[in-house]
Amino acid sequence: MLTFSLNSLIVFYNVAKMKSFSKAAELLFMTQPGVSNHIKQLEAQVGRKLLVRGRDGIELTKEGKAIFRYAEKIMDLSGKVQKFIWDMRKGENPVLKISATPVYSRVFVPSLIGTFVKEYPNVVVKVDLSNSEEMIGKLTRGEVDAAIVANPKKSKRIDIIPLLREELVLITDRAHPLSKFESVSLKDIAKYPLVMREEGSATRRVALEAFRSKGIEPSIVFEVKSTEFIKEWVAEGRGVSIVIKRVVSDEEKAKISLVRIEEPLYLEVSMVFLKANRTNHVLERFINHIQMLRSKSLLCS
Repeated sequence: MLTFSLNSLIVFYNVAKMKSFSKAAELLFMTQPGVSNHIKQLEAQVGRKLLVRGRDGIELTKEGKAIFRYAEKIMDLSGKVQKFIWDMRKGENPVLKISATPVYSRVFVPSLIGTFVKEYPNVVVKVDLSNSEEMIGKLTRGEVDAAIVANPKKSKRIDIIPLLREELVLITDRAHPLSKFESVSLKDIAKYPLVMREEGSATRRVALEAFRSKGIEPSIVFEVKSTEFIKEWVAEGRGVSIVIKRVVSDEEKAKISLVRIEEPLYLEVSMVFLKANRTNHVLERFINHIQMLRSKSLLCS
């Protein structure tokens, strides 16, 4: 039996490599106190101090440097084992099931999945289209491996990886009175018929919460699941709407005006997955891929 914790050794390796408890915690999807506890446990098992705080961050002691050299070899070997397992399973066409909104399936998810499939061409990616509320339900029931969702609620069962921030704007037809303004208030918007996404939509939830915080009750005349339908309805002068700025293409701007909202509204888009599902090797690869894109600032924003 080992006289030390292998998990603690992995945590130690990442802290030493990144010279930061907080960065290691983010990489390992742990809390910083959790990382600290692992280091304390390993130091207690070894009987020596392994890390100290220096001027340039975390530094290794003499004993820490010796342990780190062995940890490097273990991490390298574990990577080779993982690759070997993947190579054995190549013929099985592993599947990654992702849920996303119709908007993100069109403007964001293709580039995200495209780079992943290029790196792992044997993985079959299936994308399910749902609103934010439906996605969380499918995730918790195990129907999908991950979801691209806006403003996810924190949960003990779910891990969250931030991806990008989306601005919400008002859209009107080109002849609408509000189209002449550079920015408008929520009070101004409430004077006109409002077309909104259906219940369960994050865009709807954020917009209505903003109205309520100002004591305003907007006049919602139509609710629909399709953002494309909303844009057509607005372009015909049948109402105004609040949507993600990104969804209006350059071609559509010939019929639709985008107006900034004075009380800034944003959606924080994240990838969410069940903590218990971290043993899913395909999901783990996708998580690592997203972390790589984030570290290189390659996620579109």
